[in-house]
Amino acid sequence: MPRFHPMLATCLAPLLLGAALLPQLSHADDSARQIAVTGKAEHRVAPDMAVLQLGVMTEDKDAAVARREADAIVNRALAVLRDAQLAEADIDTTGLTISPQYRWLPDVRKQELTGYRATRNIEVRLLDLDALGVLVTQLTDAGINRMQSPQLGLQDEEQVYQEVLAAAAQNARARAEVLAEALGEDLGPLLSLSTERAPLPRPVRAERMMMAADAAPAAPEESYSPGYLNYSVTLNASFEID
Repeated sequence: MPRFHPMLATCLAPLLLGAALLPQLSHADDSARQIAVTGKAEHRVAPDMAVLQLGVMTEDKDAAVARREADAIVNRALAVLRDAQLAEADIDTTGLTISPQYRWLPDVRKQELTGYRATRNIEVRLLDLDALGVLVTQLTDAGINRMQSPQLGLQDEEQVYQEVLAAAAQNARARAEVLAEALGEDLGPLLSLSTERAPLPRPVRAERMMMAADAAPAAPEESYSPGYLNYSVTLNASFEID
């Protein structure tokens, strides 16, 4: 049986103890000399543009008639948009789609052709929101019978995001300074910074304006209010303390 040497144990004990304590001391030192904070900022901005998704749907027993009616409505709508001084680059139309329509005959258990449906869509980028109500009325008078809620936005969204980002960074530093002063420490340089993925702007107090073929449009002044877009940013920062 091997013999236990007391002198060897005496020499190794301090080394083993130091090795065991070294990681804990390093970790404690790192965590004690920095302050981690979350910075937040939020800006409410009035939109300066809107995207309109318009559509027309016509039905007739004759496919050619349904197509002519849809084309006629689209041409009238395009004339309205051009009269409103919209640039051609801000107007996008899709091709015509014609689909047969059927009804089910339960007695004979088969479908019967009842006619054809023609559809076309128009996407409009509107930079003058003051003209939105009047323009919608003119488009419905022209025969447009499909309309989604306007998609509000900004022409220079990046500039607004950078402003909110800077405000969130200032908020993070201000919070760190408050903590450092309360602890009697001096705030040192920035150690790390991370931002969350920029969320889509959230509309605030924007009323819906949707239309279907069987729904009569409301008066422009009653149908829609642009409201605001809410941009928010959250970031995480850590600072060294001296």
